[in-house]
Amino acid sequence: MAAVQDWVKRLFFKKILLVMAGLSFRSLSFKLYFLLAILLIISFAGIMYFNITSYITHINESVMHSAIQASDLIKGSARYSMLKNDREHLQNIMSTIAKEEGVEGVRIYNKPGQISFSDNLTEVGTTVDIDAEQCSVCHKNVPPLEHLTTQNRIRIFTSPQGHRVLGLINPIANEPECFNAPCHGHSPKDKLLGLLDVKLSLKAVDEETQRTKEQMILYSSIMIVITALLFGGFIIKLIHTPVRKLTKGTREVANLNLDYSIDFRSNDEMGELARSFNQMTRQLKAANEANQEWSAILERKVQEKSEELKKAQAHLILVEKIASLGKLSAIVAHEINNPLSGILTYASLCLKIIQNPSSFSSGDSVKYLTVIKDEAKRCGEIVKNLLVFAKKDFGKWTEERLHHIINNSIRLVKHNMDLKEVSLALDLAEGDDLLFCDSSGIQQIFVALFINAIEAMSKGGKLTLKTRFLEKRHIQIVISDTGFGIPEEILPKIFEPFFTTKESTGLGLAVVYRIIQQHEGKIEVNSKPNEGTTFTIYLPREPYKVQERLDNHSNNLGSQS
Repeated sequence: MAAVQDWVKRLFFKKILLVMAGLSFRSLSFKLYFLLAILLIISFAGIMYFNITSYITHINESVMHSAIQASDLIKGSARYSMLKNDREHLQNIMSTIAKEEGVEGVRIYNKPGQISFSDNLTEVGTTVDIDAEQCSVCHKNVPPLEHLTTQNRIRIFTSPQGHRVLGLINPIANEPECFNAPCHGHSPKDKLLGLLDVKLSLKAVDEETQRTKEQMILYSSIMIVITALLFGGFIIKLIHTPVRKLTKGTREVANLNLDYSIDFRSNDEMGELARSFNQMTRQLKAANEANQEWSAILERKVQEKSEELKKAQAHLILVEKIASLGKLSAIVAHEINNPLSGILTYASLCLKIIQNPSSFSSGDSVKYLTVIKDEAKRCGEIVKNLLVFAKKDFGKWTEERLHHIINNSIRLVKHNMDLKEVSLALDLAEGDDLLFCDSSGIQQIFVALFINAIEAMSKGGKLTLKTRFLEKRHIQIVISDTGFGIPEEILPKIFEPFFTTKESTGLGLAVVYRIIQQHEGKIEVNSKPNEGTTFTIYLPREPYKVQERLDNHSNNLGSQS
C-alpha cells in the first residue's frame, strides 16, 4: 500500500507539473488554475477527512457494541456454571473462550477484588491492586460506583506487543437465583457479586481501519489528480490558448504587423473577442494605408511649399536688401555730397590757377590737388563699403574677424548717426575674435540693427555695442539703444516675416533671425517703452552643421574628381 501511495504521489505531481508547464506563473490561466487546484484540494481533503472520521467513529461504535455483546454472551454462557458453583466447568469455559482469535484474556473477579477464574491459571487467587486500570473506574470514587455507564465499562489501552486492546468490565449482579441457591451464601443485601473482565485485541480492527483509510486517501488522490488534469485541460483549451493567441496578436499589432490574424474560432466570449480583434486589425491596416498615402501626398506638398518658401525667403532677403540699399543710398548720397562739393570747389580753384597763374602762389596748386585727392579717396571708400554690402555672394563661409565686420558696418551708418547726433559706445573684448561665418550675412545683421536703433532714437541718443567671448567657443554680442522701445504686445511678433510698425525699416528682423539660425546661433530681445531696446546675439565660432555640410561637399567634390 505504501508503494502504491508513493506512485500516486509521483503521478499526481508529475501530471500537475506537465499541466503547469504550459502556463506562465504570471499568467491569468496559472492564477485561475492555482486557485481551482487549491479549492479542489481543500474540498477533497475536507470530504476525505469527514469520511475517514465518520468511518472510524462507526467502526469504534461497532466494535464497542460487539464487545458488549461478546461480554454478555460470555457472562450468559458462564451463568449456569456459576449458579451450580461448578468451578471446573467454569474454568474450562474461560480457557476455551481465551483461545478464540482476538481474545486477549478473560477474568472473573469476586467482590473483594480477588481473581476467581482466569484463562491464566497462575493468577487465580491473586488480588488485583485497586488502582489497576480495570479497577480504578469504580474505586476512584468513595464509595465505589454501583452502576457503570457503557463508556465507563470500556477502556482502551496498549498491550506490551504494541497494539491496542479493548477492555470491557461486565458487572455480575446478585440476582434472586444467586442468593436463594442452596450452594451460595450470598446475602440478599449484596447487589454486586463480582466482575467479568474481557480483553479483546483491536489489532485486526486497527489494521483494517488503516487499510481502509489508505484506500480512501488513494482513491481521493486519484480523483484529485483526474479532476486537476481535467481542470488543467479545460483551462488550457478554453482560457490559456485563446488568451495566449490574443496576447500574441496584440504584440504583433503593437509592432505594426497589421497583416496578422488571430487563428481562433469559438462561439464564446473569447471567439467574439478574436473576431473583433481581427476586424480591428483590418480596419487599422486600411487606415494605415490611407494615412501613408496621405502622408506621401502631404510630404510632396510640404516639399513643394518648402521650395516656394525658400524662393519667397530669397526674394524677401533681396527686397529687404534693396530697401536697405535705398536707405543706404540716401545716406551715401549725403556722405559723398560733402567731398564732391570740396572737389568741385578746389577743382575750380585749380582751373583759375591754370588760367591766371600770376594770381596764386606756387604751393596753392599742390595744396588744392592734395585736397582733391583726399576727398576723392574718401568717396572711393564710401562707395567701396556700399559695394561690399550690396554684393551677392551670400552663403560664402570663411574665417573673418568679428570686430572688422563690426567696424565696416559702423562706417556704413556713420553719417546717419552723425545726422541724428547719436553717440556710439564700443566695448569690444580683447583677444581672438576669429569667426567662421558668412561675413556678408553677419554685416547685414549689424546694419539692420544699427539702422533700426538709430531710427528709434531722437537726437542725442546713445548706441552701445559690446562683445564677449564665452565658454564652449561662443561669442556674445549685445546691441542696445536709448530709443522709445518696443511695446510689450508686439514684442513677440518682431521676428515674423513682413511685420513692421514703420513705413521703411532697413533690413527686416525676420531676415536677421533667419541669418542667425543659419549660423546656429540665437537672438534675444529685451525692451521697455521709453527706456530702450537691447538685442543679445549668441554665435558659435564654428557652426557644427555648416562645417559638416562643407566637409561633405568637399568630400563629394574630391570623389567626383
